[in-house]
Amino acid sequence: MQEHFEDNANHQNDMIDLTHYLNLIKRNWISIFIFSVLVTGLSVLIALSLKSKYTATATLLIEAKEKQAVSIEEVVGIDPNQKEYYETQFEILRSNQIAEKVIQKLALDKNEEFNPLLSQDKSIVDTIKAYPAISALLNAAGDEDVPDPEYIRQKVLTAFKKKLEITPILKTQLVNISFTSEDPELAAKIANEVGYAYIENNLESRISATRYASSWITSRLSELRQQLADSEKALSDFLIKEKLIDDSGIESLASKQLTSLTERLAQVRDERIEIESAYKALTSGSVKDVASLSAIPAISQHPQVIDIRNAELEAQNEVNELSKRYGPKHDKMIAARAKLQSIEDQAQKVTNKLIRGIGKELQATKEQETLLVQEVNREKQDFQDLTVKKSKYDSLQREVETNREILNLFLTRQKETTATGDFDSTNARFTDEALIPQLPSAPKRKIIVAAAFFLSICIAIGFILIIDLLKNTIESVGDFEDKFGLIPIGGIPVVKSKRFRKKPIDSSIFTDENEVGFSESIRSIRTSLLVNNMNRQHRKIAVTSSLPEEGKTTVSLNLAISFAKVENVLFIDLDLRKPAVAERFGYKKYQQGVTNYLVMNTPLSECILKDETSGLSVLPAGMLTANPQELLSSGKLKALLTELDSQYDRIIIDTPPTLPVSDSLIIGQLVDSVVLVVKSNATKQNLVKRAMTKLISHQIVLEGVVVNRVSQKASSADYDYGQYYGYAES
Repeated sequence: MQEHFEDNANHQNDMIDLTHYLNLIKRNWISIFIFSVLVTGLSVLIALSLKSKYTATATLLIEAKEKQAVSIEEVVGIDPNQKEYYETQFEILRSNQIAEKVIQKLALDKNEEFNPLLSQDKSIVDTIKAYPAISALLNAAGDEDVPDPEYIRQKVLTAFKKKLEITPILKTQLVNISFTSEDPELAAKIANEVGYAYIENNLESRISATRYASSWITSRLSELRQQLADSEKALSDFLIKEKLIDDSGIESLASKQLTSLTERLAQVRDERIEIESAYKALTSGSVKDVASLSAIPAISQHPQVIDIRNAELEAQNEVNELSKRYGPKHDKMIAARAKLQSIEDQAQKVTNKLIRGIGKELQATKEQETLLVQEVNREKQDFQDLTVKKSKYDSLQREVETNREILNLFLTRQKETTATGDFDSTNARFTDEALIPQLPSAPKRKIIVAAAFFLSICIAIGFILIIDLLKNTIESVGDFEDKFGLIPIGGIPVVKSKRFRKKPIDSSIFTDENEVGFSESIRSIRTSLLVNNMNRQHRKIAVTSSLPEEGKTTVSLNLAISFAKVENVLFIDLDLRKPAVAERFGYKKYQQGVTNYLVMNTPLSECILKDETSGLSVLPAGMLTANPQELLSSGKLKALLTELDSQYDRIIIDTPPTLPVSDSLIIGQLVDSVVLVVKSNATKQNLVKRAMTKLISHQIVLEGVVVNRVSQKASSADYDYGQYYGYAES
């Protein structure tokens, strides 16, 4: 069994046994059914007691753009093309303003459905206050309840809005207005009145906005007219001050004059540069003859220079022709050279005259240039002044035009708003008015009852599963298998006999005809041990438990009696700390036994008792000893068990609990196997696991587990393990 325990201990936390939970539900199906019936019955009563409610629905069409005689969106200030337009309209339908209009029109504050203070179903406090004595006492103490109008208003408003539902229809301009009431006629009337209130509110807001815009425009017109008059007067005063008729031609004339002067100045400057260049060339001394004089561009075209140049060329040519025929002293040669010299002298005179003339011309050109520069600068200053005046003029002119345009715009808006002030345009209309509902919309009694039945089953099952999950003890043989993955060797039912309520269970219970189930369970355990040990000799079997008071002595005693029916059996009490075996057979508690033999060398024959009824040999614990563990660990006890093993077919040993002391671990080394007793609905799982682990870790053979004190209900669920106590086993 220890091998199975080690394997299952590693995997039991990772596995969920659905069969266990199904069996758990199956065992408790009557409780689940009764709980569900009770809850369903209660839900039926509640559903029948609920008042019927009726829902009426009206359908409203909200148009994206209202019909108008004249477009005045700018005046009203609403842009229907905005994305949030329809969402805004839906919120207006849900607003307190619409709700209060309907409440006031239909006097819903006088209706008990909306005003809780008018309800005839008084609370317990109101009933107590109705007694004259208590009422007088409360009034004397100043505790008179005076309803606050604002409190009533808000209560009625809250109740109204809870019953109102605004539902837009997707991908349309339609919206459903639904209202739920206990009165079907009232539900239809309120649904329609909400739509009418919305249309009326929208119309009033538009008319109010139009009138306000008209009033505001009228008040602004006088101010705009005065602004236009002031701007026109400012423009007129400016023209008079600057001695201007208007701005036509002023800028172009000034521009032409400045351009003309600039061009003239450039021309004079070019002439001055040319004359100055010629003058510098004449006065620099580089002019030697008429040829060099002709090289100056400004002088080369002068008539006198051309004439002298031509005369000089003719004289030079003549000299050259005569030099070919005559000598230098020839009269013709002398005359020709004299003529050439005369021309050169004349050229010198002309040059000097030109220098003086060009000098005077240069001076005159410079003076003209200076005058032109001064005139251009003056014209530039005048042009700048004129530009400033033009800018000022344009500014005043623009102001006049702007004021005139604004005034004209407001005059147009005034005519529009005046014309549309009484025009009843709406942006919504009914497509379907609410009809009086013929069938209630709530409560859904069938659904309530069905849901209550289903939920009650779920709650009951959940409660049972939670209790099972929170339960940390072993309930039955099957429960042990589910939680540990091991099959116990048996389960022992609760003893119901009244004679064992105040005293321990003795050896007589095995033959008690009223406790057949107990004796049959012991025989079943005996059979399991015999089958398990068929191929191995486990003659010495110790019985222990995790904690005291789990029934290990009762189990070991009756198991020994059961074996005594078919074998020669010795039952030894090795619980040297709290011995209880001797008393179970009617002897004294400290009847001489094991300790007397081991410590005082009392003959073994005097220590072993014989139960004549069952034929069982019994070796009590004997007297108390100060060092039980040392005595159990001694070689004498081992030798004693070896000696007794040769005399009896089987030895059953009662040992102390495993967890409080280690005595059972010492005894486990001296026996062939150990049986662990677990008390049903008492011992915690972790303690059982610790005890099993402790035994296995000390290399002790754990033969199996016995679940003690199993209830009849749990026993009936363990039919898979053959717990049929109605059949006797030989």
